[in-house]
Amino acid sequence: MYNSNQKRGGLFNHYDNDRSKKPRPNHSENPMNAQRRGEHHQNGHGHGHPPRPQQDSYKFKNKDNPVLNHIDRLPDPTKCEPCKLAAAEMQTGMIALLDKLEAEELMPDGDRDVLHHARELRRLLSARASKTQSFQAKKALDEKRPPTDRYVSVPAYIQQKMERVKELPKLPHITEPYLQEAVFTHISHHNLELTRGVHDGDKLSYDRLEFLGDAYIELVSSRLIHSRLPNLDVPQQSHLREQLVKNETLGQFSHAYGLPDRLKHGGHMGDSKAWTKVVADVFEAYVAAVVLSDPENGFQTAEKWLTELWAPQFMEFKEQVVENPQAKDELSRMVACKGVVLHYRHERDMVHVNGVQKYFIGVYMTGWGYENEWLGSGEGRNKGQGGVYAAMDAIRRNNPALKTAIKKKQELLQQKKEEETRKEVEEKGDDAIPKIAKAKFTEDAGSVSKPEEVQPKGNSWLEKEKKKKGKKERQEKKRKETS
Repeated sequence: MYNSNQKRGGLFNHYDNDRSKKPRPNHSENPMNAQRRGEHHQNGHGHGHPPRPQQDSYKFKNKDNPVLNHIDRLPDPTKCEPCKLAAAEMQTGMIALLDKLEAEELMPDGDRDVLHHARELRRLLSARASKTQSFQAKKALDEKRPPTDRYVSVPAYIQQKMERVKELPKLPHITEPYLQEAVFTHISHHNLELTRGVHDGDKLSYDRLEFLGDAYIELVSSRLIHSRLPNLDVPQQSHLREQLVKNETLGQFSHAYGLPDRLKHGGHMGDSKAWTKVVADVFEAYVAAVVLSDPENGFQTAEKWLTELWAPQFMEFKEQVVENPQAKDELSRMVACKGVVLHYRHERDMVHVNGVQKYFIGVYMTGWGYENEWLGSGEGRNKGQGGVYAAMDAIRRNNPALKTAIKKKQELLQQKKEEETRKEVEEKGDDAIPKIAKAKFTEDAGSVSKPEEVQPKGNSWLEKEKKKKGKKERQEKKRKETS
């Protein structure tokens, strides 16, 4: 037999007041029933009982049909306060869900038809809600005690998140449920089991995903810098990558997407350095989950997503261009030779400016009559870069010491060249003299046509060679005459 007192599906039990256990009221104690009993007795129905047909009808309605019996025992909905509360809560929840749906469909990829119907349904539900007793009470409250603060439809922190999300690319989906659960589970969520020495391998956390995601993010940033900024030197590349992958940058992305709000963790985590790392770790774990959930295209999806996130930082980055990266070699060719040395030294201690190292380097020359002569100074992210800027500064200044050193080196090179030519002439004779120069040594110089631009001027090596050859010829002629 159907038990009308049993709870249905664990819902609200309308019979907790033990109404079904109480006996039905005795109609014989009612004055009206007593009067009717008297009338029935007078009409010959006997003993004051109601006529048989009425008794059979009552018996059929309440006992023979369990469904009617159950319906008869249900409370009046108009007088059931829990029923009213549940209906109001359901209606309020539906309006809140429609608000959320409307916000989602307002995104660029939203469906305009869905947005239209969601707004219309919300309007109808709101109109129905305006007829409830609670709405009327609030309306009376607004009329009697109106609010003094400015009305804000959305809390400030929610509004800020919504504005940030509008400027960000769409968050990639994680297709594997267990990876999504691991991303948003902190190890402290299982602290109770861990303290008892029980560790269930099925209880996931983002630790392992964070380790892998950190490597993926550094790889993507390195590829991006190498491809987009090919002329950037290594120190600047390392500095830019550090700015892209640091916890503060990743934490901003994580907060903008609302990832920390979905994190399950144990205990209280306030705004601290540890919490900043946790927020960044959640973002790194999410990147790893995107890659692992799609073995074929996951890495390309994550790389495209991160590139869009980092694009503003790349656009704002100002590349420090080195005008003459070969300045050190150029300065060395100008003054250096045997016995002449260029020294690159620290002029000041290294300092950190906005987290970036800065070196102060000076170039000094020893040689050509100078001892530790200063030529120029430069600043750079490392000693090598500082030396390049120091050499550029020395070339640009071109101070008297540098001019003297350059002049002396040119004279030395000219002298060495003349000595080499003389030795070659002495060893090979006339064959070592160029054909264009042989005309100088002929007796009839006018009979030889030679270009104007190649005629020697002043005390050139051709003049010297001519004198030496003439002297040798005279000595040879004199020796023959003597013999």
